[in-house]
Amino acid sequence: MKIVIIKKLMEMLKTKNLEEITITELTNKCGVSRQAFYYYFNDIYEVVEYIFIEETDKEIREFANVENWSLGYIKLMKWAKKNKQIIMNIYNSVAKEYIENFMNSVLYQYIIKVVKNEAKGLKVYEEQCEFIANFYTMALNAISLDWISKYMKEEPEEIAKKVNFLLDGNFKKALLKFEKENKRKK
Repeated sequence: MKIVIIKKLMEMLKTKNLEEITITELTNKCGVSRQAFYYYFNDIYEVVEYIFIEETDKEIREFANVENWSLGYIKLMKWAKKNKQIIMNIYNSVAKEYIENFMNSVLYQYIIKVVKNEAKGLKVYEEQCEFIANFYTMALNAISLDWISKYMKEEPEEIAKKVNFLLDGNFKKALLKFEKENKRKK
């Protein structure tokens, strides 16, 4: 039943903005009761969040090291482009912040793994790793949202190439600077 609701919402989002879809309409199209809907989800936004998290996790989970993180970013962007109409119908609705929050959440989980892998053997604190991950998450999120706002015209590989050019070696460089600062303070 949960899967039916998810698939039907994705189908509806191909033709309507999120704010135009009601739970009543969704449950009618699914052939389920509102009570059944509320058994699985608190509201329609939770369905959207579930879709984003589940779908993107499948796409990028194996790309958590510095050598291949950009491949994961490309896959994430290709997923968005493949589901362009759904993304645009959410982005162009009042629920735009769900895309931003989702991207922050997904990108952070992904980048923190890369940063922690790079931090192995270095004397850096957890909060320093988190700060680095947060900084780069915000940068990637801003670039990604700008790409979405321009209707995903640029190819994901081109954006990832530019981002990779800017970030190449910078996770390690930031960690080494924190390590140096930590040694200086002792």
